[in-house]
Amino acid sequence: MKLFKKGKSQLDEMQEQNLRKLESWGFWLTWGALLLSIMIQMLIYKEEAGKYLKGEWIVFMASNLYMVIGCVRLGIWSRRGIPSFKSLCLISLLAGLVTGIFVAVYNYLIYGDVLTALATVILASLFTFGLCLLVLVVSMSAYKKRRQKLDSEGDEK
Repeated sequence: MKLFKKGKSQLDEMQEQNLRKLESWGFWLTWGALLLSIMIQMLIYKEEAGKYLKGEWIVFMASNLYMVIGCVRLGIWSRRGIPSFKSLCLISLLAGLVTGIFVAVYNYLIYGDVLTALATVILASLFTFGLCLLVLVVSMSAYKKRRQKLDSEGDEK
């Protein structure tokens, strides 16, 4: 007895659209909850966080990698954003600031020293800004090459 039929979908167009929306919301809800879980556990476990977070970190990074590779392969950048160096700088700056604030709070709770927390804010912010900008520029380059290839294949057909 077959439980699932391969081939034709049993959903109409409206149901298919609703299911895609539900899957999208489910993915992003899970992604955000996993990120929040990692951050909270880092604050709770402090110095021993590395022991407890390996599994979550691997799943989190695998989901990020899957989305980046999938979007580049399909030639998708964003629903609303346009890939430009200016927008990448702004996104990287935001990522750097958020990371810097989190690292400052984390280090203050561990060491209790304001100067250590402030020093790490600057280092973490600059490192995150640079790394994020580098990854985004490489991703934008790969996206543009893929988009160009997809567009040229579409013109030939």
